[in-house]
Amino acid sequence: MPTHVVMGHLVVVTAPLAAVLALCYAWLPGVRSGMRWPLVVVSAVNAGLAYAAGTTGVRLLDDLRGRADAAGQALPPAVRAHTAQADALSLASLALLLLVLTVVWWLLSPPRPPGAATLIGACLLTVGVLAVGWFTATTLLEAMRAVWAQHPMWSG
Repeated sequence: MPTHVVMGHLVVVTAPLAAVLALCYAWLPGVRSGMRWPLVVVSAVNAGLAYAAGTTGVRLLDDLRGRADAAGQALPPAVRAHTAQADALSLASLALLLLVLTVVWWLLSPPRPPGAATLIGACLLTVGVLAVGWFTATTLLEAMRAVWAQHPMWSG
């Protein structure tokens, strides 16, 4: 199994976990003090895994291009679509990490009383979560299409 596949599966697990933790941190003030470090760690691990999946994905893409060129074929469009979505997921994961770091130590630090800043922080985290959720789903969908496009029964 290619390393990219393993890394991709890990991102599919850590991205939703980071998203759920961020939503809980954003909208449940009572859990913030105990959730700060788990949120930071999971968000950092997710961003690192997304980067690693992208790096290993480039190597896999180069290998697939070489095989396709040798066979006189083009890569299926789903492979290019997966690449574009994966790039967006990597950026969204990095953006969520940066939002988490900013929000947990500034706008939503546990002793901060409710107010406009906490609402802004919660909304910013929610936007980051929505981006990570969207790009996780679309990247996974395009990955499945790319794999099935290589299957003789479905490739036409």
